[in-house]
Amino acid sequence: MHLSSPVHDRISSQRAQRAVAGTAGTHATDAPERSGKPRIWGRPPYGYRAVAGPEGTGLRLVPDERTAPIVRRIFDEYLDDRGLQIIAEGLTADEVPSPGSHGPRTGEGTAAWSKSAVRAILVNPRYAGHAATGSGGKGAALCTPVLPTDVFERVRARFEARRARPERDAGSTTSREYALRGMVRCARCNRLMQGTWNNAEPYYRCRFPAEYATANQIEHPRNVYLREQSVLGPLTSWLRSVAAPQWRVPPLRTADGQARLDAFRAMELRMVYDDSTRLLRVKATAGPDGTVLRGTLTL
Repeated sequence: MHLSSPVHDRISSQRAQRAVAGTAGTHATDAPERSGKPRIWGRPPYGYRAVAGPEGTGLRLVPDERTAPIVRRIFDEYLDDRGLQIIAEGLTADEVPSPGSHGPRTGEGTAAWSKSAVRAILVNPRYAGHAATGSGGKGAALCTPVLPTDVFERVRARFEARRARPERDAGSTTSREYALRGMVRCARCNRLMQGTWNNAEPYYRCRFPAEYATANQIEHPRNVYLREQSVLGPLTSWLRSVAAPQWRVPPLRTADGQARLDAFRAMELRMVYDDSTRLLRVKATAGPDGTVLRGTLTL
């Protein structure tokens, strides 16, 4: 569902900034010039600045005295068992310039940190002096490490262990299914709402700390919750009413979570939830011609 509002435009702009700088250097790559000298394309990764190397060697990345300590802080806090969200909230609360606001005017902007910005820094091999993916092996020669290699390797091992954990639990009978996963956005900030388990049933939550609301200049409760069961009945009834008779809607309310998820994905279902009015704006497609269906449900 396409939305356009000042809040949406502002947050989209900040996301675009983070896409360039918050990925911590994926756009600042090195490539050989025609002369054979390495060259750095784009903005240096957060924590670095570009300087001229010895004559004939092109540019080098060296730690930025303003932001390199922040990179080290992020690695230290993660190894101290702090989660990505907690790290992001701490940086925002301390008014640390985010990747989207660093550069020649660092300190003038302190947009809220996101989990994705923190994660991008933690997985970027440049901070240990390694070549970035797609750099053709030339990154190590151009990049001075911000932190010891063993620190980066410990963080990488922890990420790998956490990625492997769901595989071990795949056969568990207590696995949690979310029929609307990845389909519901918060009307206040346009972010995807995340699945969470409350009172033995699925909910969707948009968690937005006060520091984030202040930094982004929007009104937003700390948590916005949406109960899955409060959506399925009205949603199924609406789909049946607007899609019939050209499109048969399966008995979604009684299907298991994965079956509902697959059916909703086939419909290209998208929703935006407004907690202040309890209204759910819905968009779906129907039939072989891809007819677009739109509606507003009261929950």
